[in-house]
Amino acid sequence: MSENPAVGRASSMDLVVQAGLYLMVASIPFEYPERTIPLEIPTLTAAVFLLTTLLHPRRCYGRIPAPAVWFGVYLVAYLLAFIASPGDHVSEALADFVVVLQGVLVLLAAANLMYDERIATRALVTLVVACGARAALPFLGWGRTTDAVWTGGERVSALGQNANSAAMILAAGLVALIGLTLFHRRRSLPALALAGALALLMGLAILETGSRGGFVALLSGVLVFALTADRWRHRLRNGAVATLAISLLAVATLRIPMMKNRLVESVRTGDLAGRERLYPALWSMFLERPVLGWGPPANSYELALRIGDRERSNRAAHNIVLELLTATGLVGTIPFLVGVWISVRGAWRARRGVHGVLPLALWCTLFVANMSGDWMASKLLWLVLAYAFVSGTWPRPTPVYHPAPTPQRRLMSLPSAAGGR
Repeated sequence: MSENPAVGRASSMDLVVQAGLYLMVASIPFEYPERTIPLEIPTLTAAVFLLTTLLHPRRCYGRIPAPAVWFGVYLVAYLLAFIASPGDHVSEALADFVVVLQGVLVLLAAANLMYDERIATRALVTLVVACGARAALPFLGWGRTTDAVWTGGERVSALGQNANSAAMILAAGLVALIGLTLFHRRRSLPALALAGALALLMGLAILETGSRGGFVALLSGVLVFALTADRWRHRLRNGAVATLAISLLAVATLRIPMMKNRLVESVRTGDLAGRERLYPALWSMFLERPVLGWGPPANSYELALRIGDRERSNRAAHNIVLELLTATGLVGTIPFLVGVWISVRGAWRARRGVHGVLPLALWCTLFVANMSGDWMASKLLWLVLAYAFVSGTWPRPTPVYHPAPTPQRRLMSLPSAAGGR
C-alpha cells in the first residue's frame, strides 16, 4: 500500500518547523553585540523560525494559548501608551514594539509545538548544549571579553555580551541541565559524569561574569527543586542535589575574589550598581502617571533626567515590573502579569508530570533575573513562558500497578518437582 503523500508532506514540513525552533534556541546564548548586521543573532533566527511556521500554520497556530491572548492585550496597551506620550523617539518605540511582538509570536508558535512533550525536551537539550558551548568560550580563549570593576578583578564574558544577560542565559541552561538529569528515566553513570562536568563548566562561567543578579537567579532556580517537589522522596533527592550545587557555588565564589568582593560590597554598603537610585525614581514616576505611564521609550529618557545622569540620555529600568509600570502604566502591566500568571499556573500543575518541577524552576530563574534586569526582548523569556504553560497540559505518567500475588499465583510461580531435580 502506498503512503499518503499529504501525510509525507506534512511530516516533512513539521521537521522543518522543528529545525527552525531548535536553531532559534541554539542561538540564544550567542548574542553578538559587536556584529555588523543590524539585527541580533537570536532576533534573526527567531525570524527564520517564524517563517518556517508558515509552512505548517495549523500545526503552529492551531491553538491560541491563554497567555498569548493577554500578551496581545499588552501589545495594544503598548501602542496606546505610546500614542498618549510625546511623539519623540518614534523609530525607537516601533523597533522595541516589533521585538516584543516577535517574542509573543515565538511564544504562540513554540507553545503549539511544545504541546508535544518530546519537542519540548529536545528544545531544552538544545539550550543546554548551546549554553555549554557558550560557557566554554572564555576558558578556551575564543571571543573572551573582560571588564574591570572598581571592587577589583575583571568580569569575564564572551563575544562582547552583556555580563548580566550572559549570566541569566547560562543560569537557565544550568537549571535545565539539572532538571533534565533529575527527571530522566534512564540515567547511566557516563551520562551523569558528563552532566556533572557540564554543570561545573556553566557554574564557573556564571561566576566569572560577576553578575549578582544571575547568581541569585541561579540559586532560586536550584532551590525550587528542593522546595516544591510533590513527594518526600523527591524532596530528599532534589534537596541533596540542591545542597551539593549550592555548596559548590559557595566554594567557587569564595575562590573568585571579583565575585566575592561584589557580593560583600552589596551587603555592606547596599551598592546595587546604581539600582538603589533607579528604583525610587521609577516608583515616583509610576505614582505620577499610573494609568498609561510615560510611554515607551519616553520613560527611559525621563528616568535619566530624574537621576541626573550626565553621561547617558536614557537609562534602562533594570526591573521588568518597574519598566512595565512606567512605560505602559497599569493598563499594560496588568494584562502582561496575567499572562505570566497563567504560565506559572501551568508550571505549578506540571509538578507531578514527566518534567517534575523543572518548568517552575526555569520560570523562577527568569523571574528573579528580571528583578534586576529587563530582558523582555530576550527570546529565552518567551520560550520559558511557553514551556511553563504547556507543561501543565501534558498528561501525567500512569503509575505502574503491580498486583499482590495471590496464593494460586505463588503456587504457580514455584518450580515444579521435575524442574527442581
